[in-house]
Amino acid sequence: MDDEHRKRIEKNMDRIIRMTNFEQLANACVEIGLLTPVMLQNVKRLPDTDKIGKTEEEMQTERHKRLLKKITKRGPDAFQTFCRICADLHYDTVLGILVNNDRYVSIHNNKINIAAATIPPSQEYVDRTNHSTTNNSNNNNEDSRRSSISNADDDDDDENIDGAYQQIDRKLEEYTGEIRPKIVFNVRKAKKIHKHPILDTYLMQTKENRGVFFMVNIINFPLGHHRRDGAEEDGHSLLHLFKQLGFKLFSYTNLSYYVFFKILDELLKSDYTKNTECFVMALMTHGHMDDGVQRISFTDGSLVKVKDIEEYFHHHVCGNLVNKPKIFLFPFCRGGLLERGFYNNKIQTDSITFNTPKIKNIPNLSDLIVCYATSEGYKAHRDADNGSWYIQYFVKNMAEYAHDTSFEDIVKKIQADVSKLRTMEGTLQTAGYNNKGFNKALYFNPGVWENHASRRISI
Repeated sequence: MDDEHRKRIEKNMDRIIRMTNFEQLANACVEIGLLTPVMLQNVKRLPDTDKIGKTEEEMQTERHKRLLKKITKRGPDAFQTFCRICADLHYDTVLGILVNNDRYVSIHNNKINIAAATIPPSQEYVDRTNHSTTNNSNNNNEDSRRSSISNADDDDDDENIDGAYQQIDRKLEEYTGEIRPKIVFNVRKAKKIHKHPILDTYLMQTKENRGVFFMVNIINFPLGHHRRDGAEEDGHSLLHLFKQLGFKLFSYTNLSYYVFFKILDELLKSDYTKNTECFVMALMTHGHMDDGVQRISFTDGSLVKVKDIEEYFHHHVCGNLVNKPKIFLFPFCRGGLLERGFYNNKIQTDSITFNTPKIKNIPNLSDLIVCYATSEGYKAHRDADNGSWYIQYFVKNMAEYAHDTSFEDIVKKIQADVSKLRTMEGTLQTAGYNNKGFNKALYFNPGVWENHASRRISI
């Protein structure tokens, strides 16, 4: 391996370790012939001096480092072979690092030209790798609804390595698929267009452009045991809710980092957001807190800073949503701590164009409420059968109160309900929200709208 490639791996070693799994990567190196079984044994066998005072996690990290250092010493073709392994394991963000593109460049995009792309992968190796990373999700497929909440064929993604390459072909289009929540909460209809008696009120009165609901539900990850069981139910519940609220639906399952930003950018520049009165984005995935920075995972194993997502909504970037209410639903974990407070083995954790007043000062980001399922630093709970605590209570309370109650008051009711839950192990979660210049009252006014003559029509 030449010095440039070796230094690139060494410089980014901590990031590569966070974005890959040691056992999966090590076994792949042996299967493809980059390492021999004896070499792998030597990597795993730590000297006694390296074990003193270290936890098992710290020792596994040390093995991970030894593995990457060993790869850098495996000859002139080692770098290309390493890239090939990352491609086969769907470690696309690591590929972006290896080809010196920090903002995630997908090898499947064909916009980059690296030697790894020219190496024909061993079909036997690809088959074994795919089988090991998809078997768990296939065995857990007890509900056919899991594959319906997507605008692309996720079954193709699970069947062969080419499915991951098809990610780039996912398009922006309204969701028209099946919606079948297990528990149906029907939205009560409003009797009038509501206005707050003291605060200004966001306009929510059109029929065709009431709102845009953008949902990304990451269920499967490179490691099968990280699958977010129960997340399908959250997806169906949210889609059922926002369809009744009159929103246009955009739903995607198991997106890579690159495709997520591609679709988000297209949506925020489209006529959908130009004409809408309200925008809601739900990102359901695993969350991680690293040195005080919130990151979330995508289906390719990449970690993305939440603030990088929020920057897409800054007013100088997203003119379509200036002065319009924006809601982010972030039900993921915000750290690794369990908040103490009925043991349940099914509980998991997630580790418009309209008239507006003239204003002189517009901050970078305003008219935004960010809804969190849990406090910073803590885990959020999700039932493997019935969905996450926060999302299910969000849907229930929205259905019951959106007809005459402002959104912030509904959020407080959701938080109160979630705070009453406990696992049998004694853990709980405290939901919260962050108001970023959301200075008006928001009423959803389901079932009523006004035409251009300001005449109210009820459904």
